[in-house]
Amino acid sequence: MLSDGSYFVAVAVLALVALGTRLSGAVLMARITMTPRIEKFLGGVSVSVIAALVASSLAGMDLKALAATVSAIIVSAFSRNVIWAMIAGMIVAAAYPQVF
Repeated sequence: MLSDGSYFVAVAVLALVALGTRLSGAVLMARITMTPRIEKFLGGVSVSVIAALVASSLAGMDLKALAATVSAIIVSAFSRNVIWAMIAGMIVAAAYPQVF
């Protein structure tokens, strides 16, 4: 088991790493000239990160979470609205215990 000092060191290291990644991103973007290709790449990064998070969490989901995620994806595909997709996922998750 870790001592209190070890927890402090671990939190401090994690905070420094987080700060370093934030600062390096800002410094790097200040030195890069924005081209249409770079703008397109940066626009797709957020979508790919969300897709990776959803895909990795699907591996360990139970049936209720899987049903909510699939319903949110379907609503998002048809409506092109993130708010409606989140509402659909929440409704399916809340109604799942009553249905099954």
